[in-house]
Amino acid sequence: MDEARKLRVAPMMEKRFGMFIHWGLYAIPARASRSEWIRSVDRVSNEEYQLYFDIFNPKDYNPREWAKLAKAAGMKYAVLTTKHHDGFCLFDSKL
Repeated sequence: MDEARKLRVAPMMEKRFGMFIHWGLYAIPARASRSEWIRSVDRVSNEEYQLYFDIFNPKDYNPREWAKLAKAAGMKYAVLTTKHHDGFCLFDSKL
């Protein structure tokens, strides 16, 4: 591992226990082994993937509750994907 990378990861290595939340439309079919690469690996067509766009509704998105659970579990950090490559965004965006 090069020195620059060591410096970047040092805070997380020090904290040791955290949570990385990376989710989007691909969470609907829930194929953990392929996760976000489902379109490539399973050759899912645009038409089939559009069905996930049509039903995806993050109504249960509750970052405060997730943070409370993480803290209660002893986690020291959390990383959350805010804008995913499939278009899902956790905030209003012109993009």
